[in-house]
Amino acid sequence: MPDFTASVPLLTRAIVIGALGGIGLILTQVYSRRGPLVFPVYAGILVSLALVTARFSAVPFSTGFVSVLVGMTVASTLALASTLVIGGKQRRKAVASGRTVKQERPPRWALPLTALSLVVSSAAVAFIAT
Repeated sequence: MPDFTASVPLLTRAIVIGALGGIGLILTQVYSRRGPLVFPVYAGILVSLALVTARFSAVPFSTGFVSVLVGMTVASTLALASTLVIGGKQRRKAVASGRTVKQERPPRWALPLTALSLVVSSAAVAFIAT
């Protein structure tokens, strides 16, 4: 039976880093009009997760990968939730002012591409940190 005593603190720290990074992404979305400014925030999240994962040298690659992936997923989920809330608020405001708003769905490749980028970046960070 594998020993999970070192993986629980790593996972909880990754969740906290993901939550703080998600708050950083939300603040970047709210207070910036330049979309690419989320990339330094994501880079900061990845560096923080790499540093925390490197501190737990006893955990295997798979545990480090899952922890980094959970942290990145928490951050991205918070950013997505805030985007949906802010977009819905702006949409209701536009409809109330009498403008017509076209309901568009995101492209089919958006979610798989996002998931793939999260998995690849998490694997790279876990590989470097473990």
